[in-house]
Amino acid sequence: MRLRPKPRMRLTGALVCALVLGAPLWPVVAEPDKKSEAQELVDSRQLEGAEKLIVAEMMTSPRDPDWITLLAEVRLGQNRTAEALKLIDDANQLGAPTATRAMLISLAESQAGHMDRAEAPIRNAIQLEPNNATAHYFYARLLYTLNRFDESIDESKKTIELAPDFVRAYENLGLCYEGKYQIEEAERWYLKAIDRQASSNNKSEWPMLDLATMLIHENRFAEAKPYLMQALEINPNNTQALLQMGTLLEEAGDFKGALDQYRASIRNDQASQQPGLASAYYKAARLCKKLGYSDEATQDFNRFTALLNKHKNGSVAVP
Repeated sequence: MRLRPKPRMRLTGALVCALVLGAPLWPVVAEPDKKSEAQELVDSRQLEGAEKLIVAEMMTSPRDPDWITLLAEVRLGQNRTAEALKLIDDANQLGAPTATRAMLISLAESQAGHMDRAEAPIRNAIQLEPNNATAHYFYARLLYTLNRFDESIDESKKTIELAPDFVRAYENLGLCYEGKYQIEEAERWYLKAIDRQASSNNKSEWPMLDLATMLIHENRFAEAKPYLMQALEINPNNTQALLQMGTLLEEAGDFKGALDQYRASIRNDQASQQPGLASAYYKAARLCKKLGYSDEATQDFNRFTALLNKHKNGSVAVP
């Protein structure tokens, strides 16, 4: 049995994408209206528009901690981690610490690869708001990333107790049980996540994608394909989904079709913000070599190597 590689920076891919590339995980600021509008822009991936609105409002309210926090969210989504941390520190100096800012600190430290610094702020968020389901979820994801599966399971279940429709918490339970090599239990929780989100307006491709990826690694290719297709219907630009579809096609002997999927996973607009880019380069290079595309094979392998060198701490998924 060959389980998927589980890179340390999976946390950033999951949580930062959840923060700025998907449905909001914490409540939108209720008032005033401009702040709600800015938060909605962040949550709907419109970072440029959010930045313009926030900066304009900060011209007249430069010491408002809420506006500074919103700008920190934008900077985090832009991978400008140091700036995000500085802004959060500024906001905390001007106003009382909040659970939201504590969560953002944890995300920023994770994004910077400082996993050892990410736990204290997320625990602080839970202390500030013990019934904050999002804080428990973020902590569960961090624990999963650190391979502390049993603790992550406990935090995921706390999340579900507080918010029974928190789909990503069910998905995280699947990831944890997969990490513990309990495949049947992992599949059960992935299916629960898929079932829970069936009636949700905010769809995520990740429950289907995680289940499909596990099934592929279990050589259950026919079972994996429908879930992978559902994931791509929700987000056709998910790097990992395109990568796994390439894997399915390659396994079926459709090498050119597989290469097209690997190329798409590399070139899509979200590639730099999602896990799987290094694997896509590696698989594309290997397949290009097999098909006789020597120049492209060399280019892809060089890019794969460059990513490895950039993330010497093992944060890139290596096949």
